[in-house]
Amino acid sequence: MSRRPLFLLSLALASAGAAVAVWLAAFVVPGGRALDAGAMQGFKGAAPPRLEPSIHGVAVLANPTPFVVGGVLLVALALLRRRPLMAAVVPAILLGANVTTQVLKPALADPRAIDMGGVASIYAGSWPSGHSTASMSLALCFVLVVGPRLRPLAAVLGAGYAIAVGYALVALGAHLPSDVLGGYLVAATFTLLGAGALAALEARSPVRAARTRPPAVLSLPALSAAVAALVACAGAVVIVHAPGMTLSALEHPTAIAAGAGIATLGLMLTAGLAVVLRR
Repeated sequence: MSRRPLFLLSLALASAGAAVAVWLAAFVVPGGRALDAGAMQGFKGAAPPRLEPSIHGVAVLANPTPFVVGGVLLVALALLRRRPLMAAVVPAILLGANVTTQVLKPALADPRAIDMGGVASIYAGSWPSGHSTASMSLALCFVLVVGPRLRPLAAVLGAGYAIAVGYALVALGAHLPSDVLGGYLVAATFTLLGAGALAALEARSPVRAARTRPPAVLSLPALSAAVAALVACAGAVVIVHAPGMTLSALEHPTAIAAGAGIATLGLMLTAGLAVVLRR
């Protein structure tokens, strides 16, 4: 665990600043709303209607019940590792991030009318995404509570979970890409604040956890490269062979950019936290 709370606090402020930048880009910058809408439309056209139930099944993995169960399991894991302070910080992170998102939604509500196939959809109070905040906060707390040797693996698994939820929300038309990015950054901000508080509290404890380096096979670059390769291969197979799949998303540069942005930010946040906690 990093013993530099001020460094973690500075990262939390940077994450909050990035969230503000995403909001400005989506709501204030000229053309931002149109790009956001175009990216979502590209996502929605990528899969046939018959896949919608499966996509919905991914999105609900961040519903309240799975979220609460996941939070309880993370607290239990922290207690099993004999880290009572960590067990106390995790609920504070999860509650703080997700309550903040629910407060920001109505506070920043701004109707965004989007024409999708002749049907007007209104997105008011959708920024930041609650499901994205929930999934990323669970993913980051997972990285926080596991042992040092497992953090690289937890970073990849957590990123995969949060990215899958984010993609599903956009593909269903439930949220715009900027909503997902905003939710991720709110979760990261509170996780870094919690990690900083934990570092400050544990620095006063006479018991210091031994610093161990994860084996090379579990290094962040190795795991990230392996997962990226698997995802790329699986995606190529699905696009080429799945009946009814279309290349509509690939025909929209904004959809490609949004998809890459969601995946990149998701992996950067979990992997970055794993790296910071090794300091």
